[in-house]
Amino acid sequence: MAKKTLVIVESPAKSHTISKYLGDGYVISSSMGHVRDLPAAVLGIDVKNNYRPHYENLPGKAQLIKELRRQAHGAAQILLASDPDREGEAIAFHLQQILHADNPHILRVLFNEITRASVLEAVQNPMAIDADKVNSQQMRRLLDRLAGYKISPVLQRKIGGPLSAGRVQSIALKLIVEREKEIRAFVSEEFWTVAVELLGSRKPSFIAKLEKSGGKAVRIPDGESCGAILSELQGHDYVLERVQKKSRKRKAPPPLITSTLQQEAFRRFKYPVKKTMQLAQQLYEGLPIRGGEPTGLITYMRTDSFRVSDQARDLAREHIAATLGKEYCPATANVFKRKSKIQDAHECIRPSVPFHAPDDVKSDLNPGQFKIYQLIWERFFASQMADAEIEETQFDVRNGAYLFVCKGEIVKFKGFMAVLKGDGEQTVLPALQEKEVLQLLKTDDKQNFTKPPPRYSEASLVKVLEEKGIGRPSTYAKIIETLNKREYVYNEDKKFVPTDLGVNVVDYLEENFNDIMNYNFTAELEKELDLVAEGKLDWVAGIDRFYQKLALDLEKVKDGKKVELLTGGKCPECGGDLVKKYSLRTRGWFAGCSNYPRCTYTERVALNNEKIGKDEIQETPCPKCGKPLVKRYSPKTRQYFIGCSGYPACKHIENSAEELGSCPQCGKPLGKKFSRKTRRYFVGCSGYPECKFVQKG
Repeated sequence: MAKKTLVIVESPAKSHTISKYLGDGYVISSSMGHVRDLPAAVLGIDVKNNYRPHYENLPGKAQLIKELRRQAHGAAQILLASDPDREGEAIAFHLQQILHADNPHILRVLFNEITRASVLEAVQNPMAIDADKVNSQQMRRLLDRLAGYKISPVLQRKIGGPLSAGRVQSIALKLIVEREKEIRAFVSEEFWTVAVELLGSRKPSFIAKLEKSGGKAVRIPDGESCGAILSELQGHDYVLERVQKKSRKRKAPPPLITSTLQQEAFRRFKYPVKKTMQLAQQLYEGLPIRGGEPTGLITYMRTDSFRVSDQARDLAREHIAATLGKEYCPATANVFKRKSKIQDAHECIRPSVPFHAPDDVKSDLNPGQFKIYQLIWERFFASQMADAEIEETQFDVRNGAYLFVCKGEIVKFKGFMAVLKGDGEQTVLPALQEKEVLQLLKTDDKQNFTKPPPRYSEASLVKVLEEKGIGRPSTYAKIIETLNKREYVYNEDKKFVPTDLGVNVVDYLEENFNDIMNYNFTAELEKELDLVAEGKLDWVAGIDRFYQKLALDLEKVKDGKKVELLTGGKCPECGGDLVKKYSLRTRGWFAGCSNYPRCTYTERVALNNEKIGKDEIQETPCPKCGKPLVKRYSPKTRQYFIGCSGYPACKHIENSAEELGSCPQCGKPLGKKFSRKTRRYFVGCSGYPECKFVQKG
């Protein structure tokens, strides 16, 4: 019986898709991600011997590795088909190390898209494992291990609790904390604006805003000044002094890469980074289309490159010309370049060839998959289309010494905007002649106050991290998850707010690990990782530069003082300061008196040191078991709730009895409910599921 080729991929979903393409001569198995890593309990790096790593087979993978070795022993050859990035290259390297004794005939294959043509071509052209990519991933892994395992214990000793630090994680937290400090220090200033609605010889009317006075930009500090201006305006006519028209082109946007996919999905759908990447992974690994074989619908979703294959570009241009017209194709194909070369072997994120139109696959996708696919589809095709042609018009309206301005535009040729329909909101102005006297329809004067800079959302945090060259978009979801898990931040209206703990951690790291917390230093490390991947830098030299600075900082903090997390409150028993501490027994934070052990007062506190009230026994019994109901605080939801005192034997929880009015859709009472999925409360209709009205809690 002829031996078969063993193909090892990362995930079972991908394995299922590829098996449909390769037929009987192949056996498809999955490594289920990484099979080896640094040990969990110790550093695992010999810092005195060129940072030599000590890898171990992952706990729980023993049976899987045993089965892979069995399959490898009986195979004609082994093709390692882990993901086409540095992480995937490292997985392939470790599989090779484990399986080489059983079968030395091991090669690497790369699937940028999981379609029949792409997979068949890849297995016909196997290659050697890229040692430079492996070294780059190893350098990143060791850098993160050194930062985490060397700095985290310092935080735990000096501050307390299960705290952690990270090479990119701590920088991301620093950004959030710095923004919060800007917001707290911001002093709002009053200013007023004046706008007028005017009508000329032709409709429609338009709104013009006051911009200049005596040739200088106008600033109205208060209501009295605004009233004086309004009085002056009454003594003069509004005259259309000048009409300016200017034609310009709006360039087609580049296709999506990992970071811009994350940002756009958040902007349009409010999807967290983690959800976006999960949905994109599903589209990449393959889904059954129209009842047929599983098909990968997009190219690999972890990429920093705008590159498009010649085949995909030519097919896209043919599709655009056939469906919209040749004028929608630029004379020469659009090419987008990044400032630096980053993993340029990859393409952008685009639909796989052959292209499947969103409407054709809508019934085969769940709503989330469809939204992400449509987003990728539209952005890719828009990137290959002609520029939009815009005619901008500006009205300058004079009233005495004051100049009002109104801007509008007309899209003369849609170009890429024919696909990206949400772009290009336009205000069309009437065809008026200069020197026309205009009729005043309405005056709108408004009091305003300057606003502080906004807090970071997941999208804006991803954007600034990418702009600063810190981390990689493929790691951002894990970083955000860690910041929440450590209680360094919480979310308010989908924006990050640092906790008191998060602020103290950043302040401590800034004071004692200044190099590690330096934006430029961290960004330089990312550039070095790229140089290692390109074979232009030795990975040991890259790690040594980082560790020499880290070692100096570690030596300095050995005898440093502990940090007291003052809550700002006073002990009600002795008047001492209340200090936030971590309990190993309860695995939670609490506030205790700074005069301990002389004073043993303690109280439970929430994330921002608000006191948590004691459990309150209610008068009514549990309707399920008859035991007393109790009002208590949930650390998970950060809300009070009423539940059975017999928990966990009885899990009864009362619905909120708070009066919240009537449902605007069906008139039934509204009630406060808790979502186990989002871990948040919301207001919903009591008529659910017939009425699905919801609003924020």
